[in-house]
Amino acid sequence: MPRTKSSKISDKEKLFRQRLHEAMQEFIHQHGIPKERFAEVMRDAILDVLVRSEKNEALKRAYSVIVNADTADIQILRRRVIVPDEEVEDERWQIPLSAALEKDPQATPGEDFYEEIELVSLNRNQIDQLKARLKQQLRDLERRALYERYIHMVGEIITGEVLKTTRDELIVLHEGNELSLPRTELIPKDEYIPKDSALAFRRGRNTSSIVKAVVHQVLDPKKAPASRPIVILSRTAPAFLEALLKLEIPEIYDGIISIKKVVRIPGERAKVLVESYDDRIDPVGACVGVKGTRIRPVVEELRGEYIDIIPYNPDVKLMISRALAPATVMYVDLYPHRRYAKVFVAPEEYARAVGREGINVRLAQELLDYELDIREASEYGEEEDIELSEFADEIPEAILKTLQREGFQTAQAVLQFPIDELQKRTQIDLPTLQRVYEILQAEFEE
Repeated sequence: MPRTKSSKISDKEKLFRQRLHEAMQEFIHQHGIPKERFAEVMRDAILDVLVRSEKNEALKRAYSVIVNADTADIQILRRRVIVPDEEVEDERWQIPLSAALEKDPQATPGEDFYEEIELVSLNRNQIDQLKARLKQQLRDLERRALYERYIHMVGEIITGEVLKTTRDELIVLHEGNELSLPRTELIPKDEYIPKDSALAFRRGRNTSSIVKAVVHQVLDPKKAPASRPIVILSRTAPAFLEALLKLEIPEIYDGIISIKKVVRIPGERAKVLVESYDDRIDPVGACVGVKGTRIRPVVEELRGEYIDIIPYNPDVKLMISRALAPATVMYVDLYPHRRYAKVFVAPEEYARAVGREGINVRLAQELLDYELDIREASEYGEEEDIELSEFADEIPEAILKTLQREGFQTAQAVLQFPIDELQKRTQIDLPTLQRVYEILQAEFEE
């Protein structure tokens, strides 16, 4: 049977184990790392140091390391084969019989001899190597635990405290973890400063140390630089606006209203495409709230960013008209195979359709994935269009309101659609729609 050297644990060894146990428990508790995984890292680090000192990777088979994370009991055993003194060829794998008998009177050639190595017996160089190895291993373990915790939180909002700032980023402390909020992911009007900094004291209430952001990206710790945080936050990503709306609007949180797409120019304007799965619920009204009570907190968090809520409709022409709000569209020439559309507006509406520095049309294009060519109505080669409201004497008010609610503001906007499609969309009976078409067409014939 195998022979083992027994030794009495010294006071020095007891003190060492006590301190090690305290350090291990603190690390495990602070970072939420499974004890079994922690023990595995400790075992691998000790094995690496022992083998490195021998400069022979194959020697790992000669060592056994047992780590108990609950008690900090670490046992290192070195296995060698007992051989007669004259037959010793390599003492790394073999132990002379005479040496084995000194430690165990019953030692017999051919048996395995297990010798216990105390951690405190390691030389200074080995201890330094062990510390460096453990530090690196534990850092890797910590980053892996961070990855596993936050990878499922991508798209969720977190609230943290700005710990420090650099030229490129803010380091945000969230539940004891350091996360990165790059300055490129800040809204232009954002200003966050650590609360204990001298600058925060001078600026007073104009700044804040508490920041709300969305978990934008979680990097693979194996590929990310060791010195960089792996959790990246954002306040400019469309996901941030989407998460804010989910927090403020119960119908979105409950799935009654779905957000189909969000596009934004941070701090300036955003367009949100929504769809209601309940015909009784108006998605725009539900998102905006009475007198803007629901959307206002979102706008304030986004530093005054104007938000257009746009109800989804399968009709592309109608969607283009809605996406270019607040401008009023007269008519649209659609080229679906090219994902291109000519959009005609009244001359006084052109600036609103395009928006300051092209913001409005850019966002509409991104929202619908269509190239929109905004033109003044005079370029269409037709006579001037007429607002539907001008036909109030000939068309019932309820019919006009139904058409306007569906995005038809002008006579040309109605006439460009086939009557059967318009009937399906508005649910107006066919004879009434035929009469509406006759009235509108007669005006242009005159």
